[in-house]
Amino acid sequence: MSVQESYLRCIACEQEAEHVVVYAGRFVSEIQCAGCGAVTRLDVSEDYLPDLRQRISSKPGRLMRRLRRDPGELATSLPVRTLSKPLRMAGEFRTVWRSRRAR
Repeated sequence: MSVQESYLRCIACEQEAEHVVVYAGRFVSEIQCAGCGAVTRLDVSEDYLPDLRQRISSKPGRLMRRLRRDPGELATSLPVRTLSKPLRMAGEFRTVWRSRRAR
């Protein structure tokens, strides 16, 4: 799950304001207006699982490219990322589940 901030026009209050944009994998799943607090949830569950399969299957190749490009960086970051990955994936699943319930 990734969280970004962006300046958008809110569909609820129709004002241009800062918004918090939440991604599940590569998909926008939630947008919250910082001005009025309105939350828009997008159901990404249909697209998320095929994308997750593709991300998992391409991971070994991406790791090999990183290993060839910068072995030192990979060696130092891999242990921490390996430990934090289950928490990051749980956050993505929670985000997708929340967007699905919002139908």
